[in-house]
Amino acid sequence: MTLIIDFSVILILIAGIWQFREPRRAKSGNLTAAFALTCAFILVLYRNGIMDAGVVVISLLGGAIAGYAVARAVSMIQIPAMVAFQHGAGGVAAFLVSLVELTRSTHALEPVSQVSGVLGLTIGALTFSASMVASAKLANRIRQTPLILPGHNLLLWWNIGGLFFVGVLSFYFTSELVLVLYLTQILMSVLFGILFSIRIGGADMPVLISFLNATAGLAASFCGMVIGNQLLIAFGATVAASGSILTHVMCKAMNRNLFRVFFPEQKKPPNTLQKEESSTALSSQCVVAETGVTDGEQGLEKAVAVILKAETVIIVPGYGMALAKAQMEVADLAQRMITMGKDVKYAIHPVAGRMPGHMNVLLAEAGVDYDMLVEMDAINPDFQHTDLVLVVGACDVVNPAAIDVEGTPISGMPILMAHQAKHVVCCNFDEKPGYSGVENPLYDKRNTIMLPGDAKKTVHQLLANLKDSKTQEVVVEKPASDNSAEAVNALASAKNVVIIPGYGMALAKAQFDVVELASLLEKRGARVKYAIHPVAGRMPGHMNVLLAEAEVDYDNLLEMDEVNPRFADTNVAMVFGACDVVNPAAIQSEGTPISGMPILMAHEAQKVIICNFDKNPGYSGVENPLYDSEKAIMMLGDAKVSAKALISSLRSMGG
Repeated sequence: MTLIIDFSVILILIAGIWQFREPRRAKSGNLTAAFALTCAFILVLYRNGIMDAGVVVISLLGGAIAGYAVARAVSMIQIPAMVAFQHGAGGVAAFLVSLVELTRSTHALEPVSQVSGVLGLTIGALTFSASMVASAKLANRIRQTPLILPGHNLLLWWNIGGLFFVGVLSFYFTSELVLVLYLTQILMSVLFGILFSIRIGGADMPVLISFLNATAGLAASFCGMVIGNQLLIAFGATVAASGSILTHVMCKAMNRNLFRVFFPEQKKPPNTLQKEESSTALSSQCVVAETGVTDGEQGLEKAVAVILKAETVIIVPGYGMALAKAQMEVADLAQRMITMGKDVKYAIHPVAGRMPGHMNVLLAEAGVDYDMLVEMDAINPDFQHTDLVLVVGACDVVNPAAIDVEGTPISGMPILMAHQAKHVVCCNFDEKPGYSGVENPLYDKRNTIMLPGDAKKTVHQLLANLKDSKTQEVVVEKPASDNSAEAVNALASAKNVVIIPGYGMALAKAQFDVVELASLLEKRGARVKYAIHPVAGRMPGHMNVLLAEAEVDYDNLLEMDEVNPRFADTNVAMVFGACDVVNPAAIQSEGTPISGMPILMAHEAQKVIICNFDKNPGYSGVENPLYDSEKAIMMLGDAKVSAKALISSLRSMGG
């Protein structure tokens, strides 16, 4: 029965962690995990009894009040420091419990429990000291740049040897001397934690945070083995496993070896003195000059002009955005651009900020839709086709020197390829290097507009200028090429409709509107199917996934071979963001990149409504003669807007 109860509590914890996969459910996931921990706590008290209820009550009240006070006082910018502090609290709890159990004279420990106790003592103490150093760095209490002592690696190896020697020696003493050995082990572990954490800084901080998450869980698990508590073992192991996976992800994102993060090769450090203290300057941003833009009004006007002309925009947030507390302004600016009909996304580098997921947390606080946040690997191919990249407080994660220059602290680190965009607007505090100390050549590129100063003020100025600009009033509420009346007439009388989705639908995030339009047509008596080309989109099954998200019945998705014979009897074929997969040149012209490629025979339908962004060729570069066909009804512009316009017109017709 005990095993069943413990297993149930563990399942509740796993259910809470499982909910962290979706940001919208993260809050309930936290509550679920907290409930599991509360159940575990109650079970421990029930099974072991309470020797002094007063101590328990006072401890609970003290912890609850302290936790509530910290939660209320800590701002989003202080979250990384608080997370590091919490890891340290877990470490100190683990080594104190291990010390108490190891020094109790009421019972003799089994060899496994004794080994676990010494490991819990060691790992807990080093987690405590390293976490306190990390927290102090993140809170600007101590210098954030790496501090490398003479013979640093040698000191660490001597410390490891000393920990091993004292730990083994403690197994051979049962007298009062063993307490001295345990205290020595704790002091050496604390020293080790300080030594390996003081030389971590900048982009390596997320690795340190996730690593300490893993060590805190490991210390708790060993602590559970000492006291014979299955729940603590399981909970600690779960935290250790998740922290280890996250550490691996962080290292992979930086193209770093974990061993070299903590034991880097001894070489002359870069000149990072100026950074130490751009962070000081950043932390005192409240006294920045009111202009915030050293390039003056001219630079601001250029940036606004670029924004007005841009159709696709990628925002790259960084630690400077966090320091300036500019996430709300950035979200407002993004929303303004979306209202103007622009395609806006956020590019998230895995190590942007000072803890894993730092940018995600800040943007979630600002109410940014999670679907707008795109990870580095997914968004990097898009930069070369992007009109504008807006960098807000990011440096190293967009520094081309990482791929162009060898021998720097960031050489080989994957970056966001912002420099490939047509235009880049940098809202950074200044033009100094980031924490790596490596100069950023992006700042000097001809396509870059620098707007130095406080990011919050700069973004606010951009937003204000956009609102004041008459050009911004071109809000896209209708397709850029409005042939909606002709298209609506064709749809109103159609009995058979085939919808052809493509990558443009994905870019416009129009799948829900397309499905709503299809549902409206079905209510009017039309038979609607979706034609799926095998290579539509950017991965196999891309369109299937998007339409499944919009809850389209799988039976309505027809593969190319099945749907092609139907086009001749189709009243209307509707193309949403597709080009090459419906390009008749593939079968009519020789010697092109798509010659001989099977296509969807949309051109055989009686009418073809094309809701594409423009008439430019697709990625093949081959002109599409379908656009000039007498059958074609062109509704150029944002596919989402085109779909909404058709929906509105059909509803106004009734019937």
